[in-house]
Amino acid sequence: MKKLAIYLCSLFLLLGCSKPNPDTASYQAFTGATIIDGNGAEPILNGVLLIRNGRVLAVGTQAAIEIPENAAVQDVKGKFIMPGIINAHGHVGDVKGIEPGHYSTQNLLDNLGIYARYGITTVVSLGGDKKEAEPLRAVHDTTSTQRARLYIAGEVITGKSPAEAVAVVNQNHQMGVDFMKIRVDDQLGTAPRMPAEIYRAVIDRSHQLGYKIATHMYSLADARSLLDAGSDLMAHSVRDQPVDAAFIQLMKKKNVAYCPTLTRELSTFVYGDTAIFFKDPFFQREYDNAVIQPLLDPARQQQMRESKSAQTYKKQLPVAMANLKTLSDQGVPIVFGTDSGMPARFMGYFEHLEMAMMAEAGLSPAQIVASATKNAAQYMGLKNVGTLAKGNWADFLILDENPLTDIRNTQKLNKVYIGGKEVKK
Repeated sequence: MKKLAIYLCSLFLLLGCSKPNPDTASYQAFTGATIIDGNGAEPILNGVLLIRNGRVLAVGTQAAIEIPENAAVQDVKGKFIMPGIINAHGHVGDVKGIEPGHYSTQNLLDNLGIYARYGITTVVSLGGDKKEAEPLRAVHDTTSTQRARLYIAGEVITGKSPAEAVAVVNQNHQMGVDFMKIRVDDQLGTAPRMPAEIYRAVIDRSHQLGYKIATHMYSLADARSLLDAGSDLMAHSVRDQPVDAAFIQLMKKKNVAYCPTLTRELSTFVYGDTAIFFKDPFFQREYDNAVIQPLLDPARQQQMRESKSAQTYKKQLPVAMANLKTLSDQGVPIVFGTDSGMPARFMGYFEHLEMAMMAEAGLSPAQIVASATKNAAQYMGLKNVGTLAKGNWADFLILDENPLTDIRNTQKLNKVYIGGKEVKK
């Protein structure tokens, strides 16, 4: 009996020693920075961002936040902290350098790594996604800290009849996706436009299955029809003419977000000459001369200068920029996206270029930051990202300069964190 008592006592002591101690949890504290939490409030001066096990535990002033004694503290005085950038319209996995046709698990990981190193901590891939992407979706992949979180739309939905198109919706659903995506655009008269009876069937079936649906469109007339049919995201700009009051009211009534993708238009004509950003050190950190060499070919540049479609898109970019400003001024929610990850739309860098173009269109730095953080998470239905709020993933950027005084300061990227871990350069 005495031996049993000794055994039980030893067992209790052993169990007690192996039980995790809450005081030894993984705490991190970033102190002294100006913190932009993404919620639209005034920046927090001399702030503290407290993290535990990869998630935000508290955000506030140093006077208001008690830092645990065992926390790993980083003094980032003089820096600026903002949530990681969310690209609500990108593409992942197919492009290597500027060449398509490389879809694989490894290329998915490589692409997501590039996005992450540029501070794009979440990417919604709107189309072209295959089975290799499904295991990497954010709903599954919560431990990786060296690549952007991924959401996918699967195959862009097409079909010659409602039944054919709905079959693609069902296939995407069976594969496992986060969104659905259709294109309603005749590509400047070079392709058939999806008829209303088909896209209405696709939208209805997507909603039945519980998915939001993003719609690629070009014209004001198509955008209006898609809103009437129940589209959840205008995935490009209206480019053919200025938006009117009726369209603005419909956008607001439906509470549908607008994703301008200005760099999509830029990419159609900018390589008619040597793009000035090729010499930008921020571009060169990921893309070297070997990657861009085909875009320097004089014959290729001449072909782009003579391309009717390229010059049409060039002429309509100012329309797209003006429409963005009008819609933003009228209170239509703007969601950040680029359509990067397609050939010669340089993932990571184009997101920062898009922000600069949005500023040229007349949006304030605060509006642009909101579009790429809180708005993107809210209107795309993304969980636990977008703001530095308690319980959210600790996805954030440390910047050397204030993005609220000049949005180009997002390029003054000091460090990137995903899930509380620094992304390796």
